[in-house]
Amino acid sequence: MTAQLLQGRPGVLDLVLRSDDAARLYPPRAGLSADEVRCQIKRPGATAWVEVPLDPAILREVGNGAYLLSLDAPLLDVSGPLLALVTGRPGLVSPILPTLLEAEVVVPRDFHAPRPHLERTLVVGQLVGLHSRPLAGATIAATLLQAPLLLGGVAVAGDAVLAASDEDGCFELPLLTGATVDVQIAAARYRRTLVVPPPPAPGAPVRLFSIP
Repeated sequence: MTAQLLQGRPGVLDLVLRSDDAARLYPPRAGLSADEVRCQIKRPGATAWVEVPLDPAILREVGNGAYLLSLDAPLLDVSGPLLALVTGRPGLVSPILPTLLEAEVVVPRDFHAPRPHLERTLVVGQLVGLHSRPLAGATIAATLLQAPLLLGGVAVAGDAVLAASDEDGCFELPLLTGATVDVQIAAARYRRTLVVPPPPAPGAPVRLFSIP
């Protein structure tokens, strides 16, 4: 068997172990386990080889006498040129010809932007029945139709903000300031599209039914 570089994914070094000649004296066999394979790595120019601990999750049989050996960035703990030496452990496996591979290991970049700060307005209201009794347990839904802006490549999704009126019929909706929303209150047969105004003062609420 020989070891060859299969592909170089960011942060992952994939090696395939397979026979390059079906007539070899020692053909590949099924059921090769991780404790029968030895893998060492080092940087070019370094003097010491570092043994890579292997477990069943790292070595995977892919059929036809081939095995996939995947080493990820935390295991490699290295970025840049790397030498990998794969052999069989003496007395445990049919010989794997010691093969030296040179690969470029690239640690994947973190493309996650920091969480943007979105200004919000607390929209409040109260629901009562015809006899001035509070309407408790009513569902109030506000769906974002249009975000006021895109922040650093971040788009605001149109998820619904849901609230339920309490025993006094009161409810609160924290909404994105400046956004266009569709507000629905089925129990009151109320539906309206509006632009969420800024709060009159920091932290001060805005009454839904007073928004012009």
